[in-house]
Amino acid sequence: MMMAMIFFITLLNFKLILLCFASCTIPLSERLADSRPNIVLIMADDMGWGDVGANWPNTRDTPFLDYLASISMRLPDYHSGASVCSVSRAALLTGRLTPRTGVWQNFASTALGGLPTNETIISELLKTVGYATAIHGKWHLGHQPPFHPSYRGFDEYVGIPYSIDMGCTDNPGFNYPPVKACPKDPPLFFEQKHEHADDVKNVIEADLTVGIPLYQCLTPHCPDNNCNKEIIEQPVNLSTLTQSYIDNDRRFIRRSIEANKPFFLYLPLSHMHVPHDYAQQFKNTSILPSIYGVPNIYGDTLRELDYHVNQTYQLLQNLGILNQTLLIFTSDNGPWSSKCDLAGNQGPFTGIWQQLPFSSGGGGGGGTAKFTTWEAGHRIPFIAHWPGMIKGGTISNAIGSHLDLMPTIAYLAGFTLPLNRSFDGIDLSPVLFDGSNQGHEYLFHPDMLGHLSAVRYNQYKAYYTTYPAIDGACGGKEGMIMHHKPPLIFDLSRDLAESTPIIVSQSVYDAIDQALHEKLNDIASTPHTQADYRIGGLDARACCDAGHIVCRCTD
Repeated sequence: MMMAMIFFITLLNFKLILLCFASCTIPLSERLADSRPNIVLIMADDMGWGDVGANWPNTRDTPFLDYLASISMRLPDYHSGASVCSVSRAALLTGRLTPRTGVWQNFASTALGGLPTNETIISELLKTVGYATAIHGKWHLGHQPPFHPSYRGFDEYVGIPYSIDMGCTDNPGFNYPPVKACPKDPPLFFEQKHEHADDVKNVIEADLTVGIPLYQCLTPHCPDNNCNKEIIEQPVNLSTLTQSYIDNDRRFIRRSIEANKPFFLYLPLSHMHVPHDYAQQFKNTSILPSIYGVPNIYGDTLRELDYHVNQTYQLLQNLGILNQTLLIFTSDNGPWSSKCDLAGNQGPFTGIWQQLPFSSGGGGGGGTAKFTTWEAGHRIPFIAHWPGMIKGGTISNAIGSHLDLMPTIAYLAGFTLPLNRSFDGIDLSPVLFDGSNQGHEYLFHPDMLGHLSAVRYNQYKAYYTTYPAIDGACGGKEGMIMHHKPPLIFDLSRDLAESTPIIVSQSVYDAIDQALHEKLNDIASTPHTQADYRIGGLDARACCDAGHIVCRCTD
C-alpha cells in the first residue's frame, strides 16, 4: 500500500513538472492572447525624441518619464506614421498608411470632413469586445458628425478638436510669432443665408479669430447631431487644461472599474505643441536654462506633461490595476524646429545632409524635424509598461511604428482586424513580452504630399525625395525639394545624424526598390479611401455661440 502511494505521488509530481515545463516554454506573448488588459495610450504633441532624459541625457525635465522608462521597455527606434498631426493620428488609429486612408495633411478648423468613416479605428473595434472607451485630448481628425470622436467608437470625449494654435485664447501663451488674445467683442450675428462653403474671406476670418473650444461629450453621439452643444468652454483656458484632463481621467477609470469593464483611455495631449501655457506651479521649474538665454518656457511645459503622466500612473497604482494595464507613452511626431527655443530636442537626429549648402552636395538648409521624412520628423519616444508582463529596464532595438498599435491591441484585446483591407503594422507582442528584437524589416514614410518617398530597410534609410520643413528652420526658410534616382541612402547604424550618403550593393538598392514597388501595388489593388478636405464657412466652426465672432461661451 505504501509503495503504491509513493508511486502515485511520484507520478503526480512528474505530471505537474511536465505541465509546468510545457506552460513555461510557451512564449509569454502567446499566453497573453485575448488577455483583455486595460490600455492607456498617452501621446504627446510635437515632442522631440531627445526631450526624454532616458533617450538623451542632456534632458533633465522628465524625471517621472525617466523613472517610468527604468521600470518599463523603451524602443529607441520607434516611429510615427507620419510627421504631421492629423496624418500621424490617422495612421495610429487605423494601422494603415496615408495612401490607404487618404489623410495626407492636417484638417482645418473649418473642415467639413475628417478621417473617412469607412476606415475602422481602434476604439470602434475595442467596443466590439466589451471595452469602455474614452479620448481626453486633441483629436484633429474632423469635428463635424460623423467624423467627431463621439461617432468613432468613443464612449466619451473631453478635449479640443485640433491644434491649440488654430484659434485664439484669452491667455495666448508663448509662440513665434507671438499670438494675440481673443478680442473681448460684443455679440455679432452673421447673415448665415449669405454663407457659402467657398467663401474664402469668411473662412480666413474664422480661422484667425475663433476661440479654441473644449468639448465634454460624456455619451456617444451628440444631441441632434450638433456637437457644438457639447462645448463647455470657449476659448479654452490652456493653464487649467492639464488638470481638467487629469480629473476626467480619474472619473472615467473609476467608472470603468465600477462597471467591471476593461477600458481604453486615449490621451493625445496638447503639450508640447505651441503656444505653451501651463499651471502656475510649473513656472520656472525647468532644471536646464534655455540655450537662448531666456526663461525655459519649453522646459516648464515639459515639466507639466511629465506631471500628467505621473498622475496617470499614480492613479492606476492607487486603484490597484497597474498589473492589469498596458501603459504606453509616445508622441505624434517630432519637434517643430522653426519655433526655436519653444521647440523640442531632436537628439542626434539632426539631418546634417539637408542642412549642407548645395555647393557641398547637400540639401541647401532648412528644418529637419516636423513636416519632413528626416529621422527627427518621425522618430519619437516610446515607453511601454505592464508590471509582470513587460520586463522592466529593458531596451529593444526592434524597429517599431504607430502602425503596430492596431494589430498589437487586436491580439491582446481579442478583436479581429477587418478582413477586407490591408494593414501596414505588425504585432509587437513578441518584442514587448518575449524580448524579441525582430521588428519591421521595411518601414515606409509618407512625405508632405502623402507619397511614400522614404524607406527604412534594416539599418538603411533610403530617400527618393529630400526636402526641408515647409516653414523652414529656426532662422529662416531654405532648401528645396530634390528627387533621387537611385535613392539617397544613409546607414543609421553609423550615422544617426544622416550626414553622409553611402553607396550600397546593387542587391540593397534592388531590395528597397522591390519592397516599395510591392507596397504601392498592394495599396493600389486593395481598398483605400480619400479624405474630404473641403472647408466650410463660419457655420463650419466648432462654435458654442455663433453670435460672437470668436464663439465666446464664457466670460
